Amino acid sequence: MIEHIQVIPDKCRACRRCEVACIAAHHGMTFKEAMKHRDVLVSRVQVVKAEGFRTTVRCHQCNPAPCCNICPTGALQQEEDGRITMRVQLCIACKLCIAACPYGTISLDTIGMPDLSGDDAETMAQRSRREVAVRCDMCRAWREENGKKITACMEACPVRALSMVEPDGTVVEAPIPVKKPAEPEARPEKAARIVAPSKELAEQAARDAAGAREQPAKPQTRPLPKPEGVISRPAV
Repeated sequence: MIEHIQVIPDKCRACRRCEVACIAAHHGMTFKEAMKHRDVLVSRVQVVKAEGFRTTVRCHQCNPAPCCNICPTGALQQEEDGRITMRVQLCIACKLCIAACPYGTISLDTIGMPDLSGDDAETMAQRSRREVAVRCDMCRAWREENGKKITACMEACPVRALSMVEPDGTVVEAPIPVKKPAEPEARPEKAARIVAPSKELAEQAARDAAGAREQPAKPQTRPLPKPEGVISRPAV
């Protein structure tokens, strides 16, 4: 058995995040940068949608691989352990591998030729860009460079519809994404508002205060005390 990706179609939402992640991993981009170029660059993972059905398709890592058997230049080769390797410098974009693939998961992509001279010098042919066949390579270079155990598409899938099957049959699933707790919104404290009184209110308050000062104070009256020994009777 060769290391490969298996899909659970019932979980797939056809969100195409796997396609964007594939572009980012194979073109040295961030996810946001790949989003801007998704209509130009080629993804090695394709989302397929039909009536009542949606899933992603990619290279099934066949053993023996018909694409390797039909390649006329040896650009696609299958190693002793079953892994399929691609030598882009030998690819002539003849599309025979595309026709031979039973899953339709090989595409043509425009890339820059690698430096084959062994030094920093590049020939005109190496600087030119041309079409070559591309397929899912299980993100081997990306995983090694970034210390990843899973592929870019697995990491980007929000519903964990993708898992990796290792050569010994072990199934590796993507970790459950950890949701960050929502931070409370910082609301600025409102400063106390000091509202100045209108001109009319200020003038009225001044008039009331002036009137209060001009009015004489009313004398306080107290009832006279009754003389002792005098009994008051009601008038007849």
